[in-house]
Amino acid sequence: MMEELGITAYKCKKCGRVHYPFHDRCLSCKSREFETIKPEGAAKLLAYTQIFNLPWGFDVRFLIIGVVEFKNGVKAMGQIKADSLDKLKTGMKMKATWEPIRVQAGEDIYGLKLASIK
Repeated sequence: MMEELGITAYKCKKCGRVHYPFHDRCLSCKSREFETIKPEGAAKLLAYTQIFNLPWGFDVRFLIIGVVEFKNGVKAMGQIKADSLDKLKTGMKMKATWEPIRVQAGEDIYGLKLASIK
């Protein structure tokens, strides 16, 4: 059984567009009626980059982040568990987990972490 991710997406009841994060109105049809959905299945890597100039509170030299799309159309950004960009490529399958991404004021801050599926 796959653990539940800590994110909720919103699907427009009128046109079916999936939004994450929440928008007050659908970006396509301007409707205000949504149903909540959770990301499902493995994710496909759409884009990625490496960040060296990190905000205060990160105790690492750099982060690799990526945007993924889940099987049900939910798109989200998260930290990629990788040492370099060398083994990453768009279109590869990623497993998403909800886990600590940093510590702030002595407490864990949770977010989306991504790892390649081998």
